[in-house]
Amino acid sequence: MTFEIWHYWFIAAFLFLLLEIFIPGFIVGSIGLGCLLAAIGAFIHLPLWFNIILFIAGFFVGITMLKPLLQKFEHKSAIKFNAEGLIGKKGKVIEEINTTKNTGCVRIDGDDWRAVSQNDEIIETGIAVEVTAIESIVLTVRTHKSSPSTSNKTLSENEKPVEQSIKNNKGLILTTGNKKEIVYTEEIACFYSQQKTTYIVTLEGKQRIVDESLEKVEERLESARFFRANRQFIISNDLIKSTTSQPDGKLEVSLKPLPNLPVSISVSRLKSHAFRKWFQKQV
Repeated sequence: MTFEIWHYWFIAAFLFLLLEIFIPGFIVGSIGLGCLLAAIGAFIHLPLWFNIILFIAGFFVGITMLKPLLQKFEHKSAIKFNAEGLIGKKGKVIEEINTTKNTGCVRIDGDDWRAVSQNDEIIETGIAVEVTAIESIVLTVRTHKSSPSTSNKTLSENEKPVEQSIKNNKGLILTTGNKKEIVYTEEIACFYSQQKTTYIVTLEGKQRIVDESLEKVEERLESARFFRANRQFIISNDLIKSTTSQPDGKLEVSLKPLPNLPVSISVSRLKSHAFRKWFQKQV
């Protein structure tokens, strides 16, 4: 069998699309898409220069259109799957629901969820609630009719430490993967954003995805321990190794070695003064 040019394009497309399974990110997949278009062009005997144009066009279509579309679809699908069937479910408040204080968390079937009340009422801990709606990862709840009176509201022995830790700013309720969980601030090295995805890194070097933006996370962090160094990083004082002033007024902050993190990050000239004041309080 004599191999023609389109055969080579097609084999390359197959290999790159196969590699996409093992190397997610759709960069390799976009190359495969470009090769596939070029194979079609070669099959209908278009000139080589036109096949190359088809390859480039396919690659850019994959990068600029398909990749963001697939990421958005996967994110929405994951949220829909996890939240499916929650409306009408009964749960218990483990953090006071208070719109003014931007607090609220309920426990349903062993999972913890951010929550707001249906009529902006304050619902105290221990009260039984019912889910009436869901938006993204935030539940809207109302007091369940069979909820005990305030005088009888108590937390279980397992819930008391969690509630107290949150009130004392020692813990955060974060969505990591498919579940809500308590992450204690003393264990957090930093949060960082990459390709519109937020990650949390612990001082032990463990990394997980957080389904919240850095802006949302920053609102709930204690400023004495964490600093928004730049658009990409919120760092804790325990992660900082040293700081060096740059000629342009910026600061270079050296970080303690942890997997998935750079050796250093930059603090802009506008934030450098505030960072110095914050860092001096840590020493």
